[in-house]
Amino acid sequence: MNTKEVLLSILMRGPATGYDIKKTLETRIANILDVSVSNLYPALNELASEGLVTCQRVEQDSRPAKKIYELTETGRESCIAALMSGEPRHRIRSEFWFILAYAPFLPKERIRQLVDQRLAEICESFERINEIRRTDGDEGNHEGQSFVLGLASAICEGERAYIEQYREMLLKNIPEQAGAPRGTVEGLMA
Repeated sequence: MNTKEVLLSILMRGPATGYDIKKTLETRIANILDVSVSNLYPALNELASEGLVTCQRVEQDSRPAKKIYELTETGRESCIAALMSGEPRHRIRSEFWFILAYAPFLPKERIRQLVDQRLAEICESFERINEIRRTDGDEGNHEGQSFVLGLASAICEGERAYIEQYREMLLKNIPEQAGAPRGTVEGLMA
């Protein structure tokens, strides 16, 4: 999905300020899609000029005015069309996996640090998932979102369990100092 389609999908949940949309992109969407918040406001302005969203300026006491964006019916139809026609590609890209594929070249301490760091990241992901569940409550989580949160939690748990079960096996044959691997380079990424 492109940035504008992602923005439309965020607004499917209801009206939101630019700040709220940016927060959703950073805390939720960026965990599952590669999106950029750098062109958020230009994209929202384009959506408004295309008649897909409306923008209402709301004055605030002692604060700058805020803009509230809301889907138009045309915007809702456009979002649904994008969701219906989009190719649901699923890719996993991981620099962690890539570096670990070359573990025999690296010192044991580096591998240990990488594994510990990844475990900490997994714990952070669990916390973010649970925070979404807590803050949204049952009324904010529809079936689709509940499914995705459950799937994300299961993936995190599976990765955590695998790392914990096999980390010692990985570390067992890694040299203390960086060096040549015991196998062939061709076999590393096979």
